[in-house]
Amino acid sequence: MIDSCIIGRRDEQVASHEGGTPRADTATVVLDMLCSAMHALTLGHAADQIICRQLGNALNADVAVTIALHPDRPDQVVCTWPDSPLATTIGDSLLRRGLQAGEEDFRVEYVADLGHVASMWIRPADPPGANGPGRLLAFVRTQPFTPGCRALLDRARDALVALWPHAARLVRAHDAQDWVRTAVATNHMTDRELQVLGLLAEGLLATSIASRLQLSPRTVHKHLGNIYRKLGVHDRLVAVSIARLQGLVDTYPSSPSSPGLQASG
Repeated sequence: MIDSCIIGRRDEQVASHEGGTPRADTATVVLDMLCSAMHALTLGHAADQIICRQLGNALNADVAVTIALHPDRPDQVVCTWPDSPLATTIGDSLLRRGLQAGEEDFRVEYVADLGHVASMWIRPADPPGANGPGRLLAFVRTQPFTPGCRALLDRARDALVALWPHAARLVRAHDAQDWVRTAVATNHMTDRELQVLGLLAEGLLATSIASRLQLSPRTVHKHLGNIYRKLGVHDRLVAVSIARLQGLVDTYPSSPSSPGLQASG
């Protein structure tokens, strides 16, 4: 978790040039973006749309696009600004082009049929080179990006790299929830299996579950095997954690030392 984020005020303001950004304090733009993003993440919401909109506005961009980067599945556009057919078309075009990061993970270039494009990559930084989810932010303008725009993007990227570990945890949590929903929807659990899973979440062993449900321990073990298979796990604690994540159960062991936590059923 990020306890604090210090943004150095290296420039008084983003300079205004012909065709450039309006005069705006760089630190204020970045701090407002960061505070809004952190508020959204604290509430369990993604911050992509907030970042896309606020930076797009500050840069006087015609279109802003955020693309999700995943190590194990195709990249995808997660949001565009403004919400318009043109922005959607440009987002799809950028996705097809497969923009590549430069040495500094930041690039400003002219792209035929699109215009001037500023791109920056936000990826896991600890440990260096670690695989994990990331983001590509691209901003498109008909006018070239001014030095003031580049300075704003540079400061914004510093802040977003610091914010990303917190945002990435939310991405992984949402991915886990989606996986669990798919697993449960695909492998329907019977009412009896849900009963067994609920008692498992209370910390009961197989023999106690059998006694509670008036079943034989062998039958309970059979139900447990089906539960593990349907959830794609091999451990009772993982099964209970996944079940709670999906909302299948809401009970907890009465004590951390419950025997159900110490032994497998």
